[in-house]
Amino acid sequence: MIIVCDSAPLFALTVCGHLDLPEKLYDEVLIPEAVYQEAAVPGKPHADKIAEWAQGKVVEITDIELCRSIKLSLHKGEAEAITLYKEKSADLLLIDEKKGRKVAEYYDVKIIGTIGLLLKAKQEGFLPRIKPCIELLQQSTVRITPALYRRALERAGEE
Repeated sequence: MIIVCDSAPLFALTVCGHLDLPEKLYDEVLIPEAVYQEAAVPGKPHADKIAEWAQGKVVEITDIELCRSIKLSLHKGEAEAITLYKEKSADLLLIDEKKGRKVAEYYDVKIIGTIGLLLKAKQEGFLPRIKPCIELLQQSTVRITPALYRRALERAGEE
């Protein structure tokens, strides 16, 4: 399975110490060039870790027209992530932003967010519990609503 990653989930996974999960869960991990440029900006929190991890995963998009039409609604990184998903016939797009998720769904892109990825990792035996990860995310700049927090713990059987 191929997963394409947007920048916000990469930051979130780095915050909770599990940037390696996409590689553990999927056969191929791809990152559009614009997402890499957003996430690996020198001086940005966790940029060095993300830059090192991203080696060999960064791909330039080729369908410029599709990207331009998507970019009318989204940031460049999100637009490139959706475009790369389509170009590579990927299986999933790892994306957290609400607007990006809506646009992705419009383009028939199958999505998963950071919390969904953590749940899958627990289900597959890569994480014993997701609650510590979510609590680390809540202490950072990652926004998790109380409803999402409760749903995630409920689905993980960690209420």
